[in-house]
Amino acid sequence: MDTNALLIPGEFGVDIFEELERLGYERIIVPKAVLKELDRLRQKTDLKGKEKIAAKIGYSLTLKYLRRRGTPPGRCKVEINEDEGEGRDADEIIAELALEKKAAVLTADELLMRKLSKDGIAIVYLRGRNRLEEYM
Repeated sequence: MDTNALLIPGEFGVDIFEELERLGYERIIVPKAVLKELDRLRQKTDLKGKEKIAAKIGYSLTLKYLRRRGTPPGRCKVEINEDEGEGRDADEIIAELALEKKAAVLTADELLMRKLSKDGIAIVYLRGRNRLEEYM
């Protein structure tokens, strides 16, 4: 999952975690770099309005799902990936993780989508501003 994917709930009112469950995903990996970027966005003093609210919502939801204990089977669970080099680009980390773990990536970033598609990685994206869809 990348940063702009975590902004979807606040920007469009879509419960991405519920949607991922609907698509059959049970495990969600959020790189630590993405969580840090989201935290920076929500704390930025020059960021206002919908973007700031979306960053706060995305950060809160991620922590909520991360802290779930005794998650029942079939319910998605968020994990933070700690194994990454400091200062590396989040998109680079996401692409590397996706290849390594043979995982799909939830993103709305067109450049990242093109790179992932070229590498044969499945992409989950926002369709029609109200649901997630998978593209192989």
